[in-house]
Amino acid sequence: MMRKEEVAARVTELLQPLFLSQGVDLVEVEFRRPRKGRAILRLFVDRAGGITLEEITRISRVVGNLLDVRDFIQVSYTLEVSSPGLTRALKKPTDYQRYKGRLVRLTTHRPFMGRQVHRGILRGLEADEVWVEEDSQMVKIPFQEVAQARLDIDMKNLGKEA
Repeated sequence: MMRKEEVAARVTELLQPLFLSQGVDLVEVEFRRPRKGRAILRLFVDRAGGITLEEITRISRVVGNLLDVRDFIQVSYTLEVSSPGLTRALKKPTDYQRYKGRLVRLTTHRPFMGRQVHRGILRGLEADEVWVEEDSQMVKIPFQEVAQARLDIDMKNLGKEA
């Protein structure tokens, strides 16, 4: 029986070319097998400008049919396809360029400049450093030091955008 990482890798390998041809970004593939109940295969998809519910529904049908034909997942599972959400994780270097100008929350592996959690405006990724404008100061964090990065929401100014 394949390990969950192997299932995720095979699903990614199978779907990546299809999604690229459709302008869809396969953000993450997650396969979980709980002790009780069915396994869950989760796909997080997005596209420039956001993805609609209709697109997610269509993708779910196409992916479900393709996985049924290939039939390499040896356990019963539920397929879930969704958007990564407003506070999506930044995983790939391209994510750091794509979301320039957005509010982010980064956690580092160890304290960097006195803190492990940094929140500010993402200014990009250059020379393997994540640039974040934090309290009017530019902070450059080595990419390999980033443990987790997510888009964040400014609750104080929500709905006040021009």
